[in-house]
Amino acid sequence: MTQMKCACHGLVNFSSHSPNTLRRSLLKAAITVPAITSATTWAASHDPDTVFINGKITTLDAAHSTATAIAVKQGRITQLGDDATIRKLVGPNTRIVDFKGKRVVPGFIDAHCHPMETIYMQNDWVDARYPEVPTVNAALERIQAWANKTEAGKWIFVACVSASQNKFLEKRLPNRGELDRAAPNNPVVLANGTHMAVANSMALKMLGVTKGISKLKHGGSALLDATGEPTGVLTDVQADVPTTPTVEEMRDYYSTGIQKLWNQYGFTSVLAITPSAALPVMQHVAQHAKPPTLRYTVSVWTSSNAHDMPEDLSGFEMPIGTNPDFYRFGGIKDWVDGENDCRTGYMYEAYIGHAETDPPGNKGTLVTPQTDIDRVVRIAAKQKKFSMLHCSGDRAMDMGLTAIEKLMYSNKGNTLARIEHFGMFQMKASQLERARKLKPRGLHISIQPTWLLELVKADFENMPAAVAKTGFQFRKMIDAGLEPAAGTDMTGIYMGNINPFTAMYASVTRNSDRGVFQPEQAVSVTEALSMWTIWAARSIGESKLKGSLEIGKYADMVVLSDDIFVISQDKIKDLTVASTIVNGEVVYS
Repeated sequence: MTQMKCACHGLVNFSSHSPNTLRRSLLKAAITVPAITSATTWAASHDPDTVFINGKITTLDAAHSTATAIAVKQGRITQLGDDATIRKLVGPNTRIVDFKGKRVVPGFIDAHCHPMETIYMQNDWVDARYPEVPTVNAALERIQAWANKTEAGKWIFVACVSASQNKFLEKRLPNRGELDRAAPNNPVVLANGTHMAVANSMALKMLGVTKGISKLKHGGSALLDATGEPTGVLTDVQADVPTTPTVEEMRDYYSTGIQKLWNQYGFTSVLAITPSAALPVMQHVAQHAKPPTLRYTVSVWTSSNAHDMPEDLSGFEMPIGTNPDFYRFGGIKDWVDGENDCRTGYMYEAYIGHAETDPPGNKGTLVTPQTDIDRVVRIAAKQKKFSMLHCSGDRAMDMGLTAIEKLMYSNKGNTLARIEHFGMFQMKASQLERARKLKPRGLHISIQPTWLLELVKADFENMPAAVAKTGFQFRKMIDAGLEPAAGTDMTGIYMGNINPFTAMYASVTRNSDRGVFQPEQAVSVTEALSMWTIWAARSIGESKLKGSLEIGKYADMVVLSDDIFVISQDKIKDLTVASTIVNGEVVYS
């Protein structure tokens, strides 16, 4: 989704990295790389600002230490220990906070999410998400009602959950003709998850998709019928379809909306995947707004295939005056392929066909060729940033691993590089072994455990069973030393994915939407917590500052409603956040 509308500056193309009016108006300060202070060099004074006592504190440090109390000075942890020890540090101006015997863990880190898009989709899209909207007809009714109150010619965007073709009662998506009839005077794009969409005739015309046109400018594809006419099905058009959040709306998202949503689920940090032309708004907020209650590490994308990713990434850095403890530019992202839930993940074997959305013998969509994948990881490494390669299908995973191998085996030093959604839908033993060998050189992987509860059934309907059963192998990943980092992959498609406790429940119990799935792949409670804390911190190169509760690290904590180590595994999904603490301050209670 590629454009936003500013009342004073007109339309700004998200896929363009060239300097534009919005960037010039918002960023007048010089750009510099913010330094991150090492926790080992941070010095604390004797009197803490705050001491937290009477807790059951799980530190997740290397020694698996526990404590009952923590002292905090200027947002950093200065001491951990028992209540008596920490009380001795109390000075005349020290505040004392009672944990009331609750379990306390490090603040959660969302290692893969799209926060701006989440709030926008939640606020301004037609909601046609299963199960609240169970049928194609119900979705069309909602679209028609929205169109009846929408100005002619204005874009209408519709949110459907991933694999809606498997979930709607009719076992299909609304088609181009139905969207034409529901909204005859508006361009309509219906998102089936985030990697497939259906457009009506007006939208296709405005996108320049006509007879014989199957490739869009910024990496998207259009499905054509036997005569060459577009069917209305689009894949991987993130950078080709225009959306219209205003600058003021986006400022509000970054100032309040995003923080409010993530804080209430215990998140203290996010890896915020951000369109390049939307970045100036975040940079402006970072420089001028009050300190946030959430730490942003930013990964920037330009277009789906990253063909226009600049060699020089300095324009993505946070401006002078930005607090590096809360805002940091960390990496860049590229989509190697689509997504298996809509049968566009790039595979070796063909999907089980679906006539309305698949070409014959469909093996998915390659979005970025190998030479451009190689280029992305080289650009990131050269400027000491991490690369993020979206690899959904097994063939795409091999291409991503190949690019990272070329980089890491040619460099003398270690380089942080990531593969997103590693092994979520399928994984070969050879890929696990390749990843194991790359881990000491800096490879990290991200996973989305909540998908166990949403997409296992669709996998078996979309792919051969022999392929589908190789997905979600978390135990094997951990035993191979890969330390998978968990992310919500929040885009607004599944609002429930924001809850890390349901993800931990699925990881520990292996419950799925298809019943208990591969119980031998279950993880421990400590491992489930590590996915959202210390492993997530390592995956973005920030484990010296966050991810565990240790002296010198940020005082970011979550107080749980119940003790995750005592309750039954089935009760983990029912946990809530009693308090979220960022920088030693309670930001949600």
